[in-house]
Amino acid sequence: MSAHEKKEYLSCFDLVRDNLMQDVYKDENVLEDENLLNRKFEKLFESKDIKQQIVILKEICKEIQVCFLRKDTGSKMISSVTILVNIYLNCPPKHTVKRLLASTFQNFNHEFKTLLCEKMKEEVRIKIAEEVKDVLAARQTVNMIYCLMENFTLGEQCLSLIFLPVLKYLTRALAKFLATKSSDLSPVEDNEVMHHCLATLQASSKLVQKCVGDIEGADSYTEKEIQSVSQTFIDNIMLILKSDNFLLDCKTSGSMCLTLLLKLTAGKNTTDLILDIIFGEDIKNTHIPDWLLRTSLCRSVLAQFSPTSCLCLWFGILAQLDVSDLLNHSRDSKSLLVDLMLNRILSIGSRNLDTSGKLQMARTVLMWTNRALACLKSDSCDPEVVAKLTGPGDLLQRVLEFVWMIWEDTTDVVRFTAKDIFESVIKVHKAATGAKASDDQFLMDLTRSLLLQVSWSSKGKYGTLRILAENFKVSTLLQFSPDLAQDILNNLKEQTVACYASDLYDKLLTEHLKELSQPDNKKQWQKIWVWPMLQCMMGNNSQQRTFIIEYVLPKLLKTGKDTLEYMISSLCNDSQSVSDDQLGALIMCLRRARVMGLLDNSTTESSHCLYGVVKIELVKQALSHTDDQARLDAFALLCENHKTSEPISQSEFRLLKYFIQWNMKNQSPSFRQHMVAHVKKLFIRFKESEGALCRKFQSRNTHPEVNSVLISYKNFGSWLFQFLLHSLYPGSAFARRTTALSVLSIMVNLLHPPNKGGYIIWEEWKGCHIQTLMECMTDTFEDNKKEAFHILKHCFYQGLHLKNLINMNESELLDIGLELAGSNRPQDCTTGAYLLRILLLQPRIQDFLVNSQETLTKYLTPSALAKWEDLLDGTQNLKTALQKMSHQNRASSGGTVLLLWILLFYLEDQLQVSKTGLFITAATKPMYPTLHCIRYILFDVNLKKLSTEELMLWHPLMEKLLSCCLEISDIVSPVVQNSSPEGNVPEEAIKGVESIFAKEGKLSSSEAERCVETVRLMPEYLVVCCWRNIKEVSLLLGQLTFDAPITSPQTSVIGLLTVQQNKIIGEYFRKQLMESIHRGAFELACAGFVKQCEMLWRCNIKALHQLPKLWLEQVMADIKNDDENNKLCATRRSAGIPFFVQTLVSTEPNSTGRPCFKLTMSELLQLALKEDTKELSNSKVHALNILRALFKDSRLGEVVTTFVADGLRAAILGFQSPFWAVRNSSTLLLSTMMTRIFGVKRSKDESNMSKKNCQTGRQFFHQYPALYPFLLNQLEIATRNISDTDQLHLHPGLYPVLMILGRLFQSPLEGADTSLNLAAFIPYVIRCSSSPVLKTRLMAARALQPLVQKGHLCSLMSQLLNLVPASQEKARHSHIHGALIEISNLLDMAFTMPDGINCTESGLHLWKEKMWLLSRQNPCYLTKKAAFEVSEKVLLVLRQFPEEETGEIATDINSKLCQTLSEEFLSGIYDKKEFCSSPGFVEYLTVITKMDLQLALKNSTSSSEILRKLQALLASEIYEVRLVVLDMLISLFREEELWKQAPFPPLSSAARECLMSLLPSLYNMALYKEQHFECQIKVFEALDLHPLLRKKDWKDIGINENSRQVLKQCLTVIESSSRDEVKAVVIRFTRWMIADVLKNWTEDCMEPVDSWMAILRDSVGAEKITDLQLSVAMVIQCNSICLLKNSHSSLGTKKMSEFWEMLTNLQQEDDPEVREVITKTLLLLGNDKAVQPSLTLDYLVRSFVYMHAGTKGVNCFKTLISWIINNESSSEGAERLFDKSEMNIFREEVLFYQILLKYCLGMVQVNRLQSKEGDNSKTHIDTDKKVATIGKEMLPDVRSKLDIMDILSQLSLVVDENFSLDSKAMLPLTESSILEILEMIRSFLKKKSPFSIVNEKRNPFLKTNAFQESLLDQYKCKLLSFIHKILNDICGYSDSEHEINTFMESMYGMENLTYPNCFVSS
Repeated sequence: MSAHEKKEYLSCFDLVRDNLMQDVYKDENVLEDENLLNRKFEKLFESKDIKQQIVILKEICKEIQVCFLRKDTGSKMISSVTILVNIYLNCPPKHTVKRLLASTFQNFNHEFKTLLCEKMKEEVRIKIAEEVKDVLAARQTVNMIYCLMENFTLGEQCLSLIFLPVLKYLTRALAKFLATKSSDLSPVEDNEVMHHCLATLQASSKLVQKCVGDIEGADSYTEKEIQSVSQTFIDNIMLILKSDNFLLDCKTSGSMCLTLLLKLTAGKNTTDLILDIIFGEDIKNTHIPDWLLRTSLCRSVLAQFSPTSCLCLWFGILAQLDVSDLLNHSRDSKSLLVDLMLNRILSIGSRNLDTSGKLQMARTVLMWTNRALACLKSDSCDPEVVAKLTGPGDLLQRVLEFVWMIWEDTTDVVRFTAKDIFESVIKVHKAATGAKASDDQFLMDLTRSLLLQVSWSSKGKYGTLRILAENFKVSTLLQFSPDLAQDILNNLKEQTVACYASDLYDKLLTEHLKELSQPDNKKQWQKIWVWPMLQCMMGNNSQQRTFIIEYVLPKLLKTGKDTLEYMISSLCNDSQSVSDDQLGALIMCLRRARVMGLLDNSTTESSHCLYGVVKIELVKQALSHTDDQARLDAFALLCENHKTSEPISQSEFRLLKYFIQWNMKNQSPSFRQHMVAHVKKLFIRFKESEGALCRKFQSRNTHPEVNSVLISYKNFGSWLFQFLLHSLYPGSAFARRTTALSVLSIMVNLLHPPNKGGYIIWEEWKGCHIQTLMECMTDTFEDNKKEAFHILKHCFYQGLHLKNLINMNESELLDIGLELAGSNRPQDCTTGAYLLRILLLQPRIQDFLVNSQETLTKYLTPSALAKWEDLLDGTQNLKTALQKMSHQNRASSGGTVLLLWILLFYLEDQLQVSKTGLFITAATKPMYPTLHCIRYILFDVNLKKLSTEELMLWHPLMEKLLSCCLEISDIVSPVVQNSSPEGNVPEEAIKGVESIFAKEGKLSSSEAERCVETVRLMPEYLVVCCWRNIKEVSLLLGQLTFDAPITSPQTSVIGLLTVQQNKIIGEYFRKQLMESIHRGAFELACAGFVKQCEMLWRCNIKALHQLPKLWLEQVMADIKNDDENNKLCATRRSAGIPFFVQTLVSTEPNSTGRPCFKLTMSELLQLALKEDTKELSNSKVHALNILRALFKDSRLGEVVTTFVADGLRAAILGFQSPFWAVRNSSTLLLSTMMTRIFGVKRSKDESNMSKKNCQTGRQFFHQYPALYPFLLNQLEIATRNISDTDQLHLHPGLYPVLMILGRLFQSPLEGADTSLNLAAFIPYVIRCSSSPVLKTRLMAARALQPLVQKGHLCSLMSQLLNLVPASQEKARHSHIHGALIEISNLLDMAFTMPDGINCTESGLHLWKEKMWLLSRQNPCYLTKKAAFEVSEKVLLVLRQFPEEETGEIATDINSKLCQTLSEEFLSGIYDKKEFCSSPGFVEYLTVITKMDLQLALKNSTSSSEILRKLQALLASEIYEVRLVVLDMLISLFREEELWKQAPFPPLSSAARECLMSLLPSLYNMALYKEQHFECQIKVFEALDLHPLLRKKDWKDIGINENSRQVLKQCLTVIESSSRDEVKAVVIRFTRWMIADVLKNWTEDCMEPVDSWMAILRDSVGAEKITDLQLSVAMVIQCNSICLLKNSHSSLGTKKMSEFWEMLTNLQQEDDPEVREVITKTLLLLGNDKAVQPSLTLDYLVRSFVYMHAGTKGVNCFKTLISWIINNESSSEGAERLFDKSEMNIFREEVLFYQILLKYCLGMVQVNRLQSKEGDNSKTHIDTDKKVATIGKEMLPDVRSKLDIMDILSQLSLVVDENFSLDSKAMLPLTESSILEILEMIRSFLKKKSPFSIVNEKRNPFLKTNAFQESLLDQYKCKLLSFIHKILNDICGYSDSEHEINTFMESMYGMENLTYPNCFVSS
């Protein structure tokens, strides 16, 4: 588009012709009115404000109209009208001025309109008379013509007068555009030209439709001219339709235009011509005009059209032909609409269409239904046509079949079109029949089948039901399916159908509400639609709840306030407590109601009630709910509001604090993202409501209450700021850090600029805060670095610079940055990059860098320093150039240029070292960190916005950078291109390196030796160094080509990179991807190459945009040549070659039709499908590997669909190759194809495939029609001699074919299509059942089930039963086994059929004759196993029939089954271990064991008989038998509670009695007999679940040994087992006896209890498996009263404290399941409600204090202190190449310390001191004494009353406004006890040396584990010193030990702000 379109105002000089401009500015001696007009025009031309221009234009129009009314039509006025017409015509489309002038022109009177029309005609004539030379000018004229017809009658009249010249111009324009397209354009330009063609075609269609006028009567229009123009136009349209890479819209518009031109020229003969030429119907006596014969519109050309082009053509015909023409019968009685068109359209469906083709087909069918509807509504439709257009008729049935095929299409727009087609079909049927929906049998049947037969997993079901709901009453649908609401809500669990399901739910509930108009019916409606939703919200499916909140709840709330009232009353009844589930649902409803404005603070708010509807305590309870979603909803309730200016109340602020404080470290990323999003909404409301309050406060009417509200705003802002900074302490969890930084970033962004008189965040910042953010630069997660950098950036803009606040100057920052930029630890380089970026944000950085020689001397060699000085003051004289530039532009990139030069010189030095040996580089200066820093700094600059002066400075830098990158690549490439790059250290490289180091003069010989040893012992250093260098070079060059402007050879545009440099970079990528072997290297090279290709495809420079195509041709040529000498890697899945091809084709713009992609795919498929020769073809292997990458690429989306059929063929045929490499690549390709066709696998179990991974047979073969004959043929070939037992017949193609067939299923809505009938596969699949290969038989059985239609099930089952012989004679067991497992699968189908099956037809009565298979006559265990399974299923099916129908068949089968099982048991088969090697024996045993037990438990009347059987089976020598029995017992014990509730218990009373008496047997087996570890685990699980252990005392359970002896034996089992899983279940079992041991305590119990506790202590370690930790937690939970609470327990205080310590450790574990058990333990100890994990830790310590401070006050206090002292975090030890992150990412020492300190101080506050003399004079503390600070958190004085809240308020992480301890429950502390505590603290502090702590912190930015530990140690020491000081002050003691005093003084004095330690005082 032209430049003026991009301006806001109109530059009229561009719009008006020069001669008219001269009229405006010429002689001033004119009439006053005319002079006035002139001045206004001058003002219009000079104005640069669009609003002002509109005002002037209105005045001009008004003035001209007044002149005209006065009959003043002089030349000046005519000239003014011409100017206005010029402005209108040349104005860009849709511009405000264009719309204004069009509206004004329409409102003029008729005479003036005539004048305007004339002038418009003249101006348009001038425009269209010009030769079409310039493409952009032609497009502007086309736009002008189109706009004249867009709701502008005057323009249409004007064009009607010059119709033919305009049509001729459009013809010339289209020809010009097509000629331009045929030349070599870039994809972007090509796309632009296609849009020009589209605009021309649309303008032409509109012209022919609206402005054709009366051609026959107009002398100036001759028929010949019209035909001549039409001929040219039609030829151009045919060119577009023939082209494969034209936009779909162009083709459809062209087709419509073609039809209109035929109507224009042929008149009444149009239909005959279309039937004859386009549809090939030989119409007699049809005369084709000569001019039409000369066009390319003929049958031969039409035959060359692609299917998509044909569809476009037919679409255009349907859209533009009149109804009468569509219904007009040809001479052989065929009409276009009814007889021809639909058949032609649907016949295309059998061809393999791409996505655009499928879409066009759907659109064409939709157009057909719309036109059919129009025909029915017209007068020209005869009864015969009406009869054909009814629902049961063939036409609409075919359309419906098409809908069923495409309604599950992967493309959204195709699915939506399917819904539109269905809606149109219903309308057509209703128009044809005219009957009511309720009386219409067709609609009733259709609705019933959709509702009851189609799976709810089908997306298409929802849209079609929604349409039917508009035709039926919802009550009718509810009659068909009473649980309709629940069914729909159940499907909200699935993301794929959630939006469709919610849309249907909304439609149904809305329509139903309209039907139930009576108020009394509202309760019925609420019960049907609201209550099921509330039940789902109270359920435990978080996904379902999320979708209900998002989609359903708002729609329900819109139905009225009474719905909300119903929800609240249903969930929150004052008379009873609210459960957790109800609370969660209630909060969700309130949250959504709040957002919708149904709740607000204007409702009278009491101190106990929020928003007038919910108690504050309930909201607080929800904010600490155990469910993440419930907490988030409660938080959102406080944050979200439909009125952002509504003030935030004190109650809301308190609740917000409570939530934020305890939810900072949630481990769920989703939770954190939602929380941050809610915080953002909160601060938007905070800012706007505070602004409103400030304005109110500053108004004349003073509002004293406003000031207090504003203070609460400031207090909250200040608290949150401090809290967030405190949360960034060393050792804080990643989740806490990332949340804190995200929220802080929001505050910094949204609260700037501050409201006048409001909270100012910048006043809060101090040095320690800046230091804390600087420490975040060492974070191992880059997202945290980014956020911290972003916040620091804002701080620097506010003048909060490092030098001023933390005394860190630029030279220190540069020093650290350069040190990290040369580090060989990968984690350091990003820290260095961020520090250098921070350096560039400091003031006057350019001047500092110019004078930074002193710092650079440490890092640069003398030669590099000389180059630096030469750069500044020598030949380049950079210093002067930069100074000159900074004077002109303060925001110049001078500082960045200088820093990049420094890094480049540093890189060059490292490059020189690397030339002596890569091993030296890897150990000392590996280059990639410096490259990494360069990359980060470079892309902070917007390279496209550099001025010309800056570009001149950047050019040499870019050249140098490019040469360095390429040189590095050449040096490291040999390693990554080595045939085995991982761990590769060339021996010759190691020899003699010490001397090389010594020569360099940088390292001593010993240091050099150490470096070599490092590389030799850790080869990862070398390979990491090399692939990371490739990574950095690739990413740097890729981003550079994407961002940097290019110097164009054709124009004078100066850029950063030249065309040649881009080619060099491309060549680098080509080499890396084609030759690299190391995956890391080529994957990251690919990431950079993607950037370059995206730029190249869209580049307008011809030499560049042709490169991707050229590279593709070259690589395909290399692959085809299959030359052994080329460097293409044939192993490692072709290494980088697939990445290279994938990048080139996936970045190709979609708008061009992707010709390169299509060509490449075709060539690759040809290679992949090529038959194998005698030698391995590497080209075939490469083709298969590349195809796999392309089919896997999500960026290619639907474009690959066209090639799926051939891809699958290539994969299946590849299985048959004699070469392993081809077979291997084919298996990988097949796996990718299955995912591409059927979606990502949802279920691990192949036998129970998810419906989401399946398709209907019709849908599959409709999409890939070529696969039907191929798969059928492959199956036929593969099964020819499959039953031959003389030789093993295993065809390679059989497995993939069966796998595909197993994923197809029959749909109830699909008709019988003989051409694609799934039943054709059944005979071959049945043939597979006779295969000697077991896997084949199993897969065949799985594949058969989906192929069988329910109507054919009985006959097929009968056929299979007849295949099974009635006797042993001539029995072939592979045949029998195959048939049996297929019968078994078909019986599974019979269970799912609502109407069941016919007993006689199915042949089930024949099974009685086959029962010999169960007996000993059958020697094959596999067939016996299958026969038992079939017998069980046959019995289940037969029991569904009445007894008279089945006769004695069921009884006979059952008795034979029981008899055989009894015989097998008596024969002792369960102990015959020697048979285990027989095929299928073990599997057979497991089946009959399970069956025998089930029958015995259900039917036996003797408990002793069952017990004998169970004991015998548990004593079996075959462990699989024992496992089956134990599994069954475990499931029975778990269901024990359900036995009593079940109306018909599954077990007999004898069985229940037997299970109760089984405990001693299980006990003996577990502790003395069982040795197999799996059985050990299971038997202990069974013991643990035994009901007697839960109900009775130990002495009553029937075990001879006492609990102490059992415990000892359990300890023996634990010690003897090496498996943690066994230890875990044994520990869990000990929970049942420990209470009895403690109850019956003797001296003998001490030893086993001590050992047991030692095992428990060991099991809670962070490195232990979760099962162990969980077992310990369950032991403590089960015995919580005696282990944690009972003060008279035999354990003693110390051991009880140890259990509490275990509990606190377990509560800080990563695993949520472990923490959940701890939460439940708290409930048992008397906690009111279960709360979230972070808060549970606080509640845990509180429970400990409350339980034991009253009885063991001193010990309780000492325990808390000991927990602080003994809490040691694990250090990683030896330094590794990569940081090994801590094992427990949930644990936070500082948080735990603060909680402990909180309760220590609480105990000090409430305890009364009792000295030995009973003197109470020391109970108060001298008010003048002050407590030394403990870091930032503790700065207050400890005064006489020890204001605990003053201290605790600064413990930001754990502060609680209402915190206090009950003094009555506390036992007083004595002075002697305090002295004990003081001694504990002193002895710990003596061990710590403050100097060692400081020395560890030498360089915080080189972050090490030791440094982290030192910070935590320091904090612990400060904390203990603080407690020591308080206790000293309480007793009035002064410590006599000088050493401890010195230590504590050093603790308080550690405030050096150069270390990233947030504990330093501010």
